[in-house]
Amino acid sequence: MPPLLRWCLAWSVFAGCATQSVAVDAPEGDDASTVDAPEKKPPVDDVPIIDGGARDVPPAIDRPTVMDVPRIDVPVVPDVPPAVDAGCAQLPPGWPARWTLAAANPMLVATATEPLHARDNVYAPDLVAIEGGWAMFYGAQGGDGHDRIYVATSRDGAAWRKWPSDAAPRPVLDRGASNHVNDPSVVRAGGRWSMFYTDAPTAENDRIWLAQSDGLTGFARVGEALGPGPAGAWDDEKVGRPSVHFDGTTWWMFYDGTARGRRHVGLATSADGRTFTRHPRNPLVLDAGAVDVQRVGGVWVMLREGGAGTYWSTSPDGSCWVDRGLLFGLSGASYDRFGQVTPHLQVVDGAARAIWFGGASVVTWDRNRIGVAYAEGAPSPAGAGCTGCVGAGLSCAAACQSAVGPTGGTCGMPGSADGSRCCACAPEGCERCVGSAPDCHAACVSAGAAGGWCANPGSTDVARCCACW
Repeated sequence: MPPLLRWCLAWSVFAGCATQSVAVDAPEGDDASTVDAPEKKPPVDDVPIIDGGARDVPPAIDRPTVMDVPRIDVPVVPDVPPAVDAGCAQLPPGWPARWTLAAANPMLVATATEPLHARDNVYAPDLVAIEGGWAMFYGAQGGDGHDRIYVATSRDGAAWRKWPSDAAPRPVLDRGASNHVNDPSVVRAGGRWSMFYTDAPTAENDRIWLAQSDGLTGFARVGEALGPGPAGAWDDEKVGRPSVHFDGTTWWMFYDGTARGRRHVGLATSADGRTFTRHPRNPLVLDAGAVDVQRVGGVWVMLREGGAGTYWSTSPDGSCWVDRGLLFGLSGASYDRFGQVTPHLQVVDGAARAIWFGGASVVTWDRNRIGVAYAEGAPSPAGAGCTGCVGAGLSCAAACQSAVGPTGGTCGMPGSADGSRCCACAPEGCERCVGSAPDCHAACVSAGAAGGWCANPGSTDVARCCACW
């Protein structure tokens, strides 16, 4: 064989092998964009062509009815790209074959009459399990343009009560002197609640900070947990949107990093939850952001936002990632017409149960309402989804108390916009022990808790009738 021909063949083999060692990047068509609170903006290539009138934000909250929201069942587990190392391609055991967007979405909307919620923009949900229920930390944008962090509690993980009340929610972490605080990731460890969050001292110059509390409210700043990388690094401009886990030994922080107009995902770890060291292989996922990372059956699952829906990736070890593409698309209704932002995976007993997200109702991504998609086989709670009829971002319980006096209320017709029928009003059963409070939620708040519910209907024992958090 002539030397020149041998040289060409050797070079083609080398080049062919080199293509097999390409790092795993976000997929083409991943439409996550560089967006940070308080103004979330969708990727340019994902904005549909609409007439000018569609960009106007209506004065009242635009909420869909049942007919607006079809069931969206999207098959998952797409093929793994052929160039991916097979050792990274492990799927979470028992991962759902389909996800169904709740027909009664949105599940949580802003309280329109409260100035601190007045921009009609709630998103970045983060759910943590509490005894007998759930707490949802979330961000909301006030009429002053600044974001703050709030909490709502729920017994069934679907019908939510804001703290301290639906009519007048108050932040559990205010912005202080910062331009905004948002994107909470909350972990309970060592008897305390640790909240890692995005803090922008000015403009959108994001940093990751830590705040702590002995309960679900009243978080106090501890200090900066992670700042931008050194000059020239992939994250030297800003870092934010933390997703943090503690496995009993190590604190894992997945986060967004931005530099020179591009946003990627990195990992930092810590032994004490205060001093974090960046992973040597950072960035781990390219051109992606607003991520949430959870462990399902020993496999890491990363969700990311997009104008076409919610995307996902998986990793066996947290550093080697496989892109899985679009997990589920838009509903076709008004609440997420322009995208799904800041998704969060709710895990129950090690299994994926639901995905919560901010539905982008306008093209500018700054009028979001929190919706949910349920995993195949997971129960879909019936007592929620009446945001279209209660007005001003109230729950049915608050609406019933306003309409008929101190009594309880549940969502009797999820998805209904008929205010005369959607809420079922009846006493919750703990009226004899809550004193002057209208229900257990209010009684628990008065006692210093974030909320509560009637745990022992008919009881007159103040110490045991209400379950408080």
